[in-house]
Amino acid sequence: MGGLSLGVVVLVGALAYVVRPEWFGRTAQPLNESTPTLSLSELLAGNSPDWRVARLKENTAVLVVEFPNLSAQGEAMNRMAALLEKADAPRDRVLDDTALAALITRSGDNLQTFYQGHDYNGAGLARFYRLVDGQTQVLNAQEQRMRQLLIAQGLLMASPEGLRPVGSQAVITYTAIQKDDPTTPLDETIDERRRESILRHEASHGRFFTRPAYAEHCRRLWREVLDDAQREAFRRYLATLGYDRKDEELMVNEAQAFLLHTPDTRAFSAEGVGISDEVLAELRTRFWRTLPPEAEEPAQAAAGRATSGGVTPAPVPAIQPPANRP
Repeated sequence: MGGLSLGVVVLVGALAYVVRPEWFGRTAQPLNESTPTLSLSELLAGNSPDWRVARLKENTAVLVVEFPNLSAQGEAMNRMAALLEKADAPRDRVLDDTALAALITRSGDNLQTFYQGHDYNGAGLARFYRLVDGQTQVLNAQEQRMRQLLIAQGLLMASPEGLRPVGSQAVITYTAIQKDDPTTPLDETIDERRRESILRHEASHGRFFTRPAYAEHCRRLWREVLDDAQREAFRRYLATLGYDRKDEELMVNEAQAFLLHTPDTRAFSAEGVGISDEVLAELRTRFWRTLPPEAEEPAQAAAGRATSGGVTPAPVPAIQPPANRP
């Protein structure tokens, strides 16, 4: 899910935005004005039979791509995930098709279950494509489409050294609801509860990548609030999901996303990470009560948090401290 690890509703008006290959010839702009800006609730309200692309209303530095199913997402994103996050994959080269398939199998997964959502900043995206070009690695059709989309949306631009990031931006992905594939031993189900949890989890990664004040507060939580045993508990937990525990920034980013923004207890719970429910609740409460203002935050969001005693997480809704849960 950067990993966490509806029937189709065709949206109308501003909610209906489907990427078409013929659009890729457009001149890239830092912000594509034809792309809708949708809130988390609007993104969850529907989906499309093709890729659905939007800027996140709560944080427009984040590009959101909803795939119609886990298969389409896996084809577009799994190779990137292996390079940037997986412990058993190299950091200096992109896996070819055979090596990627072997990694997925060793993980006990298939194309669909390897990841349920993805999140990457501009630097990671650029590094992936520079390695692809340096190795002359052939990308599949979905991966090529993603590359062109990131250029068209202004997250990446060409330079003499290859693609480079544009500003402080990020891409996150999730999928439509889907049923389990009964022909496989794994569970590919994405129900409403799981889908919402994945999107909120990935949106928090987008916030970490693009909002320095939020990211630094997460690092303080990791260094100063969690004790050694709790940090190790998170490292062990994340390692069981295949994340590279030696990557400290990745550990911080995933810890905040699971701890604070993953309401589906099937994906994350106190018991799963090896702490008590009471400790989990206290960590959440301390985080939100001490979160400083974010300069990029909309004025109305900052004002709303000030009147709530510093507990309500804004602008990206997340898990509330126990006393403030609906």
